[in-house]
Amino acid sequence: MTSLRLLHSWLRANEPGPIALVAGGEPELVTEKDIPAVLLPGPLGEVPAHELLEALGLGAMVIHLHGDPGPLETLRTTLAVAGIDRLQLGTPAVKPRESFGVEDVPHSRRNLFGLGRSDLPLPDETLLPEDRERLALRSLLEAEGVDPSALSEAPSHGLVLRTSGCTACGVCVKACPTEALELSHLETGPDRRITTLAVYDSACIGCRRCVELCPVDAFTVAGPTSWETRLGERSRRPLETIPTVRCERCKTYFPMREGGTLCATCRATRENPFGIRWPEGVPKPPGARF
Repeated sequence: MTSLRLLHSWLRANEPGPIALVAGGEPELVTEKDIPAVLLPGPLGEVPAHELLEALGLGAMVIHLHGDPGPLETLRTTLAVAGIDRLQLGTPAVKPRESFGVEDVPHSRRNLFGLGRSDLPLPDETLLPEDRERLALRSLLEAEGVDPSALSEAPSHGLVLRTSGCTACGVCVKACPTEALELSHLETGPDRRITTLAVYDSACIGCRRCVELCPVDAFTVAGPTSWETRLGERSRRPLETIPTVRCERCKTYFPMREGGTLCATCRATRENPFGIRWPEGVPKPPGARF
């Protein structure tokens, strides 16, 4: 991916107005002579969407995209739905006033000491790219006076999750990098409780770890969440409620629908204490009888 980190610092220190991003191999021509050209080392589509939004938030009034936008076309369409026309496909016309590489952005001494034009902070690089995109888009909508409801039909990278057959094992909760999933428990009696799996749709980034790691394939995806949902407040949506009982042997809780007083693992061990169960999907060695 092509990082715009140095460009962000330059934007923060100057008053650039419109700028142009020129993909590697494209002619160094821009729409207007006074637009500075930022030369990329590779394809335009390799620029992360969140860094492009952050560039808009740091002072780029309009960004002209010279080259094949690739996945950035989705971002451009999303902004157009919100009535924001600040990402435009560039039309080569004249030589720019100045041009510089994205990895060789000029900086003044004042800028190096943090004395630039703006006191806006640079993007937090410790955040996940999807969260940076969410924060930058929300900030841009606020600056433009656009309500997130304008993006109620615009798909985000988040997923609408559904479940069926959840065993309340908690694997998905531990695997989620944004804590979008939650298990809560209501004690209903000795060794019994009601467990609820819930999701915070605005926190889902669509990584699919829950779908891929669920041991019982309980998850299905109903489609993407909208950007209105992704930009909204953190609200809890129950996915499934599972009555559970404590295993008398290992003391973990398992679904009551399985019956008995032992979880599946302890039940299998008791029924065949000296047995060996070969993992599913793994080829057995030649001559194996188990």
